[in-house]
Parts: sequence; structure tokens; C-alpha cells
Amino acid sequence: MRAERVKIIETILVAAGTKPCSFNRFLGATLIVAGTTIGAGMLALPMTSATAGFTSSTLLLIGMWAFMCFTALVTLEINLYFGEGASIAILAEKVFGKFGKWIASASLLLLFYALLAAYITGGSSFLKAGIESYTGTSIPFFLMAFPFTIGLGVFVNSCTQSVDYANRFIFLFKIIAFIAMVALLIPFVKTENLSENQGNLSSIWLAVPIFFTSFGFHGNIPSLINYIGPDPKALRSVIIVGSLIPLGVYLLWQTVTLGILSLSTIQSFGQENNAAVFIQHLNAITQTDTLDWLTNIFAFLAIATSFLGVAIGLFDYTAETLKKNNTPKNRFQTSLITFLPPLFFALFYPDGFILALGYAAIALSVLAVLVPIAISIRLRYLPWSTYQVKSNIIILGIAFLIGIGIIVIEVINWF
Repeated sequence: MRAERVKIIETILVAAGTKPCSFNRFLGATLIVAGTTIGAGMLALPMTSATAGFTSSTLLLIGMWAFMCFTALVTLEINLYFGEGASIAILAEKVFGKFGKWIASASLLLLFYALLAAYITGGSSFLKAGIESYTGTSIPFFLMAFPFTIGLGVFVNSCTQSVDYANRFIFLFKIIAFIAMVALLIPFVKTENLSENQGNLSSIWLAVPIFFTSFGFHGNIPSLINYIGPDPKALRSVIIVGSLIPLGVYLLWQTVTLGILSLSTIQSFGQENNAAVFIQHLNAITQTDTLDWLTNIFAFLAIATSFLGVAIGLFDYTAETLKKNNTPKNRFQTSLITFLPPLFFALFYPDGFILALGYAAIALSVLAVLVPIAISIRLRYLPWSTYQVKSNIIILGIAFLIGIGIIVIEVINWF
């Protein structure tokens, strides 16, 4: 059976023309991972971990990257076992039947639709504020929501390659804005601010779900496999390199922001999840309006790349579930199913998605940790095929318990 599986994989690789994977596609896939991961939520990292201290938050950030990178490789492993880029819901059905598919599908739809609603609301708000600031004219929210959704949705409706190129373009300017932000902040960093606060346990627990969701790109893995082909070596490198880029950006962002804010300043706004207040404190120290301007640009571009990454994952999942082939008519129908629910939700309930986002860490834990780990443990007792993460049942079991722990922490934080 193993030889037959390997032969099938090799045949698919040759037919797809991705053996070896071209550097162009490797770069595009890597940037899709990085672009999806580095979102506007990056602003929340120092906000939720400020009182935890620089050392504690840095260790937590590195540990969460390692954990999420491992679970992403497990997700890749179970996809390649079946020789295709299938959604986690389809894989769960193959191993655990209809019940497994229902659990994974519900979690996936909750996560994807909640995130898209958030991105549409946030991106449209930035467009609205920017145009109103420039023209001095008040603009209804829906006039920004439609062009934001349609403007980015056309790339998703086209093909994954269009998302790739659009993401590269936006990602480049996002990195430029980030570098400019950091350049403005670095002169104000004080090493004593990084060492004076060693953190407390309650603050660390509060930061765990935020740090966890900050590395959530797992829903894009099936799309990456379909884009590159089932090439284990290339895909493994895409996941590792693509997730290392956000880790580097997050560590730099944590350093400059927590290095600027003193312990007394941090305690003055505590764990308040208000990005505007957080930026106001930074502006008060730097005394420049440029930082506020750059932050808004970065946040909008971050939302755009995250929107593209999440949307292509939901689009492919919808097409797969409804068995829509790749014709213009079917792609348009899939786009309507992908974008209309979060668009209407954002239009009629502009604040209603906040509650759904509270469940994001739980949904992501189910999709990125619990289900893939459970499938991998089940498949470990069967003949293997082409790619397997270096781990055993004990390591997988520990990862599964960590996933449950993240859910418990999120529930506790609600109270």
C-alpha cells in the first residue's frame, strides 16, 4: 500500500508540474502564509501582554510559534496522507465519519465568517475615516463596505494565483509601513522598560488566546497544497519560513512598544483592549502625528492581506463542500456564498461580530489543534505514505492537551 501511495503522489506531482516547486510559487505561497498571519490583530499583542512583561511575553510568543508551526505541519501531514489538499472537515469525515465532519465544519465556518466580518468592518471603517478626513464629508458605512469587499473579492473570485500576486503587492507596502513605524519608535526605546516588569500569571493567561490566534494560518494549507502541488519538502519549507516572518515581526513590535512604555504608563491603562488608547500613549511619547498616520495605513493593509488569506481558504472550502467545479459561473456562485454572509453581518450588525470573535480562539483550537492531532493519532496506526512529522503518540497527546488548555483559558478569561 505504501508503494502505491508514493507512486500516486509522484504521478500527481509530475502532472501538476510542481516537481520541483518553482521559486515563484514558493515565494508566493510563503507570503500568503505570512500575509494571512500578520494582521491588524498585531496591535493587540503588546496591549494584552504589556503587564505580563517583556521576557514572559517573548517566551510565550516563541513557544506559541513553535506550537502552531508544529500543528500546521501535522495538518500538512494528514492532507498528504490522502494525497490532496482537502479541508479539515473533509479529512475529519474520512477518519471519524459524519460527526467529525460536523464538528470541524461548524468550527471552520464560525472562524472564517467571523474573521471576514471583522475584516470587512475594520477595513471599511479605515476607508471611511480616511476619506472623511481628506474630504471633510461624512460617508455612510455601507458605501465603503461594498467597494472594500468587492475590490478584494475579485482577486479571490479569479484564482489563487491572483490572490498570490495581490497579496505580494499589498504585503510589500505593509512591510514598508511597518518598517517606517519601527524606525520612528526605536529612538524612544529604553532598556529599563524592558527589564523592570517581570509580569504576573493573570496577565500571561490573558495573552495566551491572543498570541495563539496570531499564528492562525492553518485554514490556508489545503489551498497551498492545491497551488504548489503535494510536494512535502516545498510545503514544509513554506510553512516554516512563512510562519517565521510573523514571529520576527511580532518580536520586533513587542520590543519597540514595550520598550517605550514604562511600567507606570502600562498600569495606567492596564488590559484595556482599545487600540486607539494604546496608540495615543505611543503618540504622547513620540509627539508625532506621523505614527498615527502610519499605524492606520499599516492596519488597513494588514486587514487586506488577512482578508485575502482567510477568503481564499473559505472560498476553496465552499467550492469543495458544494462540489463546484472551476467554471466562471460556479466561481461567481461560490464567491456570493463566501462574501455575502459576512458582508450583511457587518452591514446590519457592525458590532455584533465582536461576540463571535470571542469564540475565535476556541474555533481555531478545534481546527488547528484538536482535529488534526486526533486524525494524526488515528493514522499513526495505519501504513504510512509520503510525509510524517517527527513525533510520537506522546508528543501528539501533549499537543492535544495544550489545545484543550487554550480553550479552557479562553473560557476562564470571559469571566
